Amino acid sequence: MAGGARALAWDGPTRLFKWTLVLLVFDGWLSNEVGGAYPAWHKWNGYAVLTLIVFRIMWGFVGGSTARFANFIALPGRAIAYLKAAASGRPQKYLGHNPLGGWMVMALMVFVGLQAVSGLFSADEDRLVIEGPFVKFVSDATVSFAAKWHHRIFDAIEIFVLLHVAANLFYTFVKKDPLIQGMATGYKPAEPYVDEKSARPGSWGAAAVCFAIAAVIVFGGITLAGGKL
Repeated sequence: MAGGARALAWDGPTRLFKWTLVLLVFDGWLSNEVGGAYPAWHKWNGYAVLTLIVFRIMWGFVGGSTARFANFIALPGRAIAYLKAAASGRPQKYLGHNPLGGWMVMALMVFVGLQAVSGLFSADEDRLVIEGPFVKFVSDATVSFAAKWHHRIFDAIEIFVLLHVAANLFYTFVKKDPLIQGMATGYKPAEPYVDEKSARPGSWGAAAVCFAIAAVIVFGGITLAGGKL
């Protein structure tokens, strides 16, 4: 690829979101495993994750072209066509997420979002170490239900992360589609992609506004609802 023509695949805000979320998901696991003496560490990690997810929802409407939901959430017909083309030895190349990759991204976002939301209503068994800001507003049964699913959802996230990593490695090294390099640098080799020739980047200013709104929604919403951060 050195010296060859390149096409913008993912803009800066989209890449920053992805890699920050990766770090926060890892930090969520780490703070749960070794952060028992610092419960605020795990809680604030959850608030940060939820803020990122709210940001990404807004960015899916106003961000760069490959980040917009309308451009990478495939209808069943397009996903089937992609699978048929791959099975027939004529794989379709996408500048952004292919139809299957797009749904994998959405699944990860949903599970990570549910993980963060369930944490708002969760607590440890004796409520001596950690409890979410909305625990005092719900029944003990609801708290137990939320705590149980808080753990189960993370198990699902681990499975989806492994599948996501495996798919990226497969496409990068077997299919010679540099997905990992593209998400790291923002660029892929210029080719006749199915979706678009080059991505239209989103504005850093718009990203900053979206992030500020997301922070207000999460932190302001918790505070206005009477929760203690």
